[in-house]
Amino acid sequence: MTAPLASRRPRPAPLVVLLVCTFVIFGRSADYAPATRSALAALLLGGSLVAAWFGGARAIVSVEPARRLQAAAGALLVAPFVLFSLLAGMGPPHDQPAADNALRFLVLAWGALFTGSGLLVLRQALASAGETFWSTLGAAATTWATPLYVAFALVQRIDLVAQMSGWSWSAAVTGTLHELTPLDALSMSALFLGGVLTYLATGLFALALGSAGWVGRRTARIFIAISAVGGALLVARGFAYPGLDAAFSHWYSIPGFIAGIPAVPWMLPCAMGVILLRRAAS
Repeated sequence: MTAPLASRRPRPAPLVVLLVCTFVIFGRSADYAPATRSALAALLLGGSLVAAWFGGARAIVSVEPARRLQAAAGALLVAPFVLFSLLAGMGPPHDQPAADNALRFLVLAWGALFTGSGLLVLRQALASAGETFWSTLGAAATTWATPLYVAFALVQRIDLVAQMSGWSWSAAVTGTLHELTPLDALSMSALFLGGVLTYLATGLFALALGSAGWVGRRTARIFIAISAVGGALLVARGFAYPGLDAAFSHWYSIPGFIAGIPAVPWMLPCAMGVILLRRAAS
């Protein structure tokens, strides 16, 4: 006889391992053959979906509304890093084919939508537990962050598609914001503001999770501290998004560059997602 859903012990470790491997494989440039890249993407995508299901996403079919909301929020928050399996071997955007980078920015746009949606669903889940103050402030921050992220990704994607058609409105990104065309500069400003607001939203949701008792005080403080440091590094870097050469020319410019990489602010919400999946199925 099948055990009740709540009694099945969730196994988050395989999901964590696969998410980390997916991000590493995405972040490291590799000249895979098309068939190899497709097979690797299918393996990572399928494995991550299975791992997410047994890591707690199966609680979405629970009859308890609270568990369903937790599982839905968790699944949405880990989804961006699952999607990175489609970008296996792409590495940094510099010197990559326009078609690959067009796919990259499409995935980033969807990642922003998933992260924003996950935090909004989390706000509803926390409301059912009686926590509305910090989660409402966090929802306000992510409501602004999501369209800014999407605007950045879509501007970059449209420009790349235009390049493949023989036309482009943007200049090469060689160092600072001042070397970009106005529209490209606007997209970089949107990325900066979206990143800062995402760090802010993460810190506020960490306060909410701690207030609701869904995570321990120490865990909440770790989330808050990392969010504060990430946001501070990004603010210290400023609106300009430096190229790799400019970013790594001085040791003190590296942390701000890393904090502003589009997917980096989503790491903490993804970690929250894993916690939520485990909680939903426990």
